[in-house]
Amino acid sequence: MIKFLKTLLFAIIGSIFLFETVSAQMVELKKEKNRIKQELKIAAFLDYPPFGHYADPPYKDSFTSIFQPVIAQYAERQNFETNYIISKNYSTLVRDVRRGEIDMLLGLYHETDMYMGLEYVFPAAVNNPIVVIMLPSRIKEVKSRSDLKKLQGAMSSHEHISDFVAQELKQYNIKKFDKPLDMYELLFAGQVDYILGSRYFSMIEALRLGVYNKVSFSKQSLWDMPLFIGISKLSPHKKLLSKTFTAFMERPETVKSIEKTLKDTIVKIQNETKGVVPPSFSSDKKLPDIEETAVHEQPNTMIMILPPKRRQ
Repeated sequence: MIKFLKTLLFAIIGSIFLFETVSAQMVELKKEKNRIKQELKIAAFLDYPPFGHYADPPYKDSFTSIFQPVIAQYAERQNFETNYIISKNYSTLVRDVRRGEIDMLLGLYHETDMYMGLEYVFPAAVNNPIVVIMLPSRIKEVKSRSDLKKLQGAMSSHEHISDFVAQELKQYNIKKFDKPLDMYELLFAGQVDYILGSRYFSMIEALRLGVYNKVSFSKQSLWDMPLFIGISKLSPHKKLLSKTFTAFMERPETVKSIEKTLKDTIVKIQNETKGVVPPSFSSDKKLPDIEETAVHEQPNTMIMILPPKRRQ
């Protein structure tokens, strides 16, 4: 009888302890979620699909980014209402994130001055590799980066790259262009030998011009540029974001979801542009001079070094 009473007493004490533990965990979870819906202000690239883009002129819900589905999922869990800020230029948006007027930035490169003062969320959301684009008959001429140094290259002025790659590109003879059509006209005319660009942005430009099937993209990247999501250190939600969004990004399914959205977006654009007629690059057409079409004074551009491993 005494043994039975001891067993019963231990069971009661254990139940009380378990109840208190579960209750404490529930309270802790409630602390990590907004009790009432809060506004989460978000900035991103504005002219750099598929990472961030909006219609020109902009209209409500015209902004699109491959990061939106996971942000929406996170926001629902944490009781946030998302507000994408697209009414300012990109450099001003980054400044506003740094000042705490915007909470998050979708897409930033490590070791790049523009993003100093922002908190990086590890791991990287996606890789954004730099590749070479050439005429199919010439793509085998390039087996390494050093092969490009003796050739004339072109690059879009709308690329967003890290400081490391920007520094690396000083070794190459590359002209920058505002209009992708100018680059491809000169490529087909033989006035430039290759185009450098981030894989997905360049694919989308080539698809929309109708020239994607007329050029070759290198399978191997010249530089890898991991693209992160950043948090403002002065955001009123900084403590909650640092803890819960970091944990959210550490889930393997989150990164896989972003990768799937990226692939689905490219396939969607491929289907939408199937009927696009490529421009006529006639040999009889007078082409603009490369020095006239190239952009000589460039806006801020960047390129990237692989980030250090996250400290445990």
